[in-house]
Amino acid sequence: MPFRWARRISDFQNVLTNARNDILEVFANATGDRVVARWMCSGLNNGMFGLPADGRPVRFSGIAIWRVESGRLAECWIERAGLEAFKDLAGA
Repeated sequence: MPFRWARRISDFQNVLTNARNDILEVFANATGDRVVARWMCSGLNNGMFGLPADGRPVRFSGIAIWRVESGRLAECWIERAGLEAFKDLAGA
């Protein structure tokens, strides 16, 4: 089954209300077939990680790496500081 970005984004926005992504930096390799962005995501907890929806602020960083082929997005990898966000929300 193919990955459904629209569904994934919708699900994410349901658990992080008022979600905002701020791009901190973008750069590419010499051939332009790899692009990397560092970003900061923030919003309000509406049940992230299955925790109670309490409206507390959530903020975490991440990176996205894209592979570009023939001028189009071919692949994307995302790493985010989810463990840190979970620990902050869970009080761990």
